[in-house]
Amino acid sequence: MSDERDIFWDERDLPGPTRDPSRLKRDMDRWGYCMIAEAVPDDTLRVMRERLEELAETEAGMGDHVFSDRVNAADSNNQWVLMLINKDEIFLHAVDQPDTRPILEHVLGPEYLLSESSAHLTRPGNPAMALHTDQWWMPPTVMPGERHQPGGTITREGAVQGPLRKATQAIAAPMVAQTMLFVSDFTEANGATRLVPGSHMTGSQPDQSVPHAVPSVAAEGPAGTIAIWEGRTWHSAGPNTSNETRYGMPTLYAAPQMRTLMNFTLGTRSGVVDEAPDRLRQLLGFRVWIGYGSTGEMGARWARSGDAIAADMESRNTGEPAVAHAD
Repeated sequence: MSDERDIFWDERDLPGPTRDPSRLKRDMDRWGYCMIAEAVPDDTLRVMRERLEELAETEAGMGDHVFSDRVNAADSNNQWVLMLINKDEIFLHAVDQPDTRPILEHVLGPEYLLSESSAHLTRPGNPAMALHTDQWWMPPTVMPGERHQPGGTITREGAVQGPLRKATQAIAAPMVAQTMLFVSDFTEANGATRLVPGSHMTGSQPDQSVPHAVPSVAAEGPAGTIAIWEGRTWHSAGPNTSNETRYGMPTLYAAPQMRTLMNFTLGTRSGVVDEAPDRLRQLLGFRVWIGYGSTGEMGARWARSGDAIAADMESRNTGEPAVAHAD
């Protein structure tokens, strides 16, 4: 493990689970992550876990699962359960969790979108995931006159890697933030998320070697804790050396001008959309943001399907009432 770094920390100073809003924001600014204590009650967690166990078994039996960690798949023993918003109302408790809102607004501002709603089951024997960031796609900054890297050429594998050292020139702002609900206890032994404190200030991507080339810490805490890290923070799932499965629910958010990881406007079941309050519909991307996300209706606040818009235009032309539709 390399000792070449000038971002030092004493583990006694690092974030731990707390309900102090000012401490959470200070931790996020200083370390690139924070941890909210007792965010979800035990009875809700119990239902979530039971439902995740059912879904994981069903999807594995159907072959509709992902036993790779999406960063380095070799010898992985993970399972992802995707698009939780479609699979049970209980999971909505993690999509717009009241305790996370002030932190997400602190990082992303008052307007942001839901980018991913999933569960990550890390099973016994699973190796460590490669360190990575959630905004690996950000073009590296360049000085005036230098050739920029075209955004469409950036890949996770080709992202510019750098040392664990504070940047000496301007770096990109955080454009996404991730929350991780601990559906089970997170311990170092069962593969708790590993984070590199202060790495959000490097302006670069981590070496993806496994074992990791730099130090990291395990985000440990009891079930019901929510860890939040911003898009520039280096992190990974840890190795599961225990005899138990670690249940976590990562929920990713993005600034409103960013493309989301999951296409919720297309992929969300109509029944969920029809019953969703405005707050959830906004998170799903149906609200127009300064013109972005519109579907051709000038000045409209909410996006509508092309079929619904065409039906309205037809009804105005013919005088016949339009067929009822969801907007």
